[in-house]
Amino acid sequence: MQIQGYLWVHWGFRMRVVKVWDESIEPWSFVGTGDGTDEFHILRAVAEKYDGACSLWFPQAPPMGKKTGLAALDSITAIKNPKISTFLFLIDREHIGQGMRRSARAKLDNNDVKGMIENRLLNKHIKIIKIGDNLPDGAFMIKGKLGSHILQIYVIIQGINLKIEEEISKLIELEKNIMIPPEKECIRGFFKEMFHRKSIGLGTAKLIEESSKNNLQKSFIGLTFILSEIEKQCSKNN
Repeated sequence: MQIQGYLWVHWGFRMRVVKVWDESIEPWSFVGTGDGTDEFHILRAVAEKYDGACSLWFPQAPPMGKKTGLAALDSITAIKNPKISTFLFLIDREHIGQGMRRSARAKLDNNDVKGMIENRLLNKHIKIIKIGDNLPDGAFMIKGKLGSHILQIYVIIQGINLKIEEEISKLIELEKNIMIPPEKECIRGFFKEMFHRKSIGLGTAKLIEESSKNNLQKSFIGLTFILSEIEKQCSKNN
């Protein structure tokens, strides 16, 4: 049995999200995001609902510093380790189309975002081999090539209309039957009262631990779809 950071217990394998990559860990995928403070806790909690003896490396310090929006994709060219050929990006919808008017950003559909992702990758000399079709809104699967290196790129655009707080609010409604406005302060207040945690990331992680997979799939549609795909790939590779 392979050891990846810690000994795996015999009762099963769960997908893991790790911050530190050392010689004992062989990461299956790099994770990039604009502001990873809350996203790390949320991704780790959801990933633990999925099988797969693989580690998703979510570095504490992004290789190119803090990047928001589609600029996070630039990290692909900064990762020089040939063992990493899979990339997962979590991007808030509100940061797509930076520089555009809010009303114009609100009109962007999946095809618009797909075109913007393609252009960003091509500008970094990443050849597009294939882009997945018939995926949920906000979920993108791209097979690409950088030099001789074949890449699998997953992009999740977070937020129903604008931001991840909308998805968190929906999960609260489904699990607790309580309507909480999708605003940071409102969600923080709810988690402080419910779990004695003011951090949105830690509070959401606690809620996710208690949530059914069905409600997670209804709330975090793009994230759960992509993690299901990663689960399939992990099972093929192990």
